[in-house]
Amino acid sequence: MKKQRMARTVLGDVPAEELGIVYAHEHLIIQGGLGVMKNKDLLLNRLDYAAAEMKDCMQYGAQTFVDYMPLDCGRNPSALVELARLTGAHIIAVTGFHKPMYYDDLHWIYHYPVDKIAELLIAECETGMDRHSYNGPLVDRLEARAGVLKGASDYNVIAPVSRKLFEAVAIAHLVTGVPIATHTEHGTCGMEQIELLAKFGVDPKNVIICHMDRNPDLYLHKELAATGCYLEYDNASRIKYHSDSHGVELILKLIEAGHEKQLLLGTDFALRSYWKAYGGGPGMAHLLASFVPRLQAEGLTADQLGRLLRHNPAEAYSVKQLRR
Repeated sequence: MKKQRMARTVLGDVPAEELGIVYAHEHLIIQGGLGVMKNKDLLLNRLDYAAAEMKDCMQYGAQTFVDYMPLDCGRNPSALVELARLTGAHIIAVTGFHKPMYYDDLHWIYHYPVDKIAELLIAECETGMDRHSYNGPLVDRLEARAGVLKGASDYNVIAPVSRKLFEAVAIAHLVTGVPIATHTEHGTCGMEQIELLAKFGVDPKNVIICHMDRNPDLYLHKELAATGCYLEYDNASRIKYHSDSHGVELILKLIEAGHEKQLLLGTDFALRSYWKAYGGGPGMAHLLASFVPRLQAEGLTADQLGRLLRHNPAEAYSVKQLRR
């Protein structure tokens, strides 16, 4: 008998089918850190504002939010647990790493060996997240566990430290079955990430490549999709980069090419200036309130939208049954 797919939320494992409509790449809380010191717009530290944005999305049917803030750059797992209880939404938390700019040059990512870093990640996935996100030296584990492993690269390059961290993420994935998601800078190095993870034994079908619509090259997207990985799109409303027509066309063309089971949608609204709660816009609800209706107007069926919003993330964010 086939085992039921389970997703790992901060309040415990749930059947993946219960995730409902999923916001596939979000930043609900950014408590501080080096990134915030460099850019104050990244500070998202108000629980009440996060709950307000989430509830606005939930009015349109959202049920699950995947928070992508990784270790020691602003992640606050205690706040994610509280948000889940306040809103009634499912929240999936990430462990792993952002690109190097989020860490100073003396950070432990440069000095710890790969196997020790992997052990830290495995503990976050199987025992519980560190309340302090390993900004150390003391560790205080919560019961809440991470449900995604994250790696990241820079613009057109995967730095040596990032390659090391991708290896640690791969080791942790192969032990825990927790899916991998990646940050691509402006949609570059997606294929290189897949190739690197495959070198470490990871099946591309267990990998989510994020922000690819920042680089709306249809040929590249088809090449990536052919590996079996998921493509996560989150640039709707970012007119400063591309008009929404680019994202719509990518989705339509990839569905036409047979890849509708590999597409995920999110907002990646990691700035105060994107949130209505902080006085910005268009707000996280834009995805369901405006972009999804446009997809429907452009020809996507209810079944296809259900695939992108419900079925694909249920599969992508489920904990994998891997042979050890």
